[in-house]
Amino acid sequence: MNKVLKFPKEFAPLFEEKLRALGLQREENDGVVFAYRGGGLKVVFYPTGTLLIQGKGDLEAFAEKLVSDLPLEVDYIGTDEAGKGDLFGPLVVCGFALTAKVAKEVLKLGVRDSKSVPPDSLEKMAEALMRLGVHRCVVVMPEAYNEVYKKLQNLNKVLSLGHSAVIDALFLETALSRAVVDKFMKGSYLDCFVNAPVEVREETKAERYPAVAAASLIARYLYLKKLEELSKLVGMRLPPGSGAEAKRVFQELRAKFDARVLKKVAKLHFKV
Repeated sequence: MNKVLKFPKEFAPLFEEKLRALGLQREENDGVVFAYRGGGLKVVFYPTGTLLIQGKGDLEAFAEKLVSDLPLEVDYIGTDEAGKGDLFGPLVVCGFALTAKVAKEVLKLGVRDSKSVPPDSLEKMAEALMRLGVHRCVVVMPEAYNEVYKKLQNLNKVLSLGHSAVIDALFLETALSRAVVDKFMKGSYLDCFVNAPVEVREETKAERYPAVAAASLIARYLYLKKLEELSKLVGMRLPPGSGAEAKRVFQELRAKFDARVLKKVAKLHFKV
């Protein structure tokens, strides 16, 4: 059995101290930050920040021992989106409020960039995060998306409206005054759209922040769920992405349905 967690590399000395206290012994292993073995378990921390726990027994309980009392930054909102580069399906923007109350549960789940999580794990992790009740999402289905895009003619403005909406909503519920956004453009429109008194930081590869990773997981889960619903609507599997397969399916749909159906399932500003 495996359990995968994600942490800043700066946590390595803390983990090593905990692993030694739990009776594990360090092993030589090239290319990793550290590797420990003992009690039927092997724990490896990679330079990417991935912590892999392998072995038999209750891995959840072992993970809980590792994450307890970690000096994790809390009390901020993280936001991310899914579907912006996908021809079919909605645009989903989610925010997650990481407070001290939920931090331990978030760490135990092993939150990380949703693109690195397999579908079966994605569903379990996203639903567990949603049960914590500290997220808010905006789901813009294709028909509404096409109308908004027609007026704004700018994807980054659409994204900025979504990120701003979830930040404002979570501020009203939590009063958290800081937010980290996974940066999606060179400049920024967020200062124009965020109404709450929140200090917003936009950073590339922001999934290294647990709140942003949690938002990423929920957004991807909701995107895929809605994509499946739309696939049932047209009786054909609508693939994610905007590559050759998506374009082929779009052409097939265009041959079978009129524009009213297409605008319900596809983002029509994509070049197909």
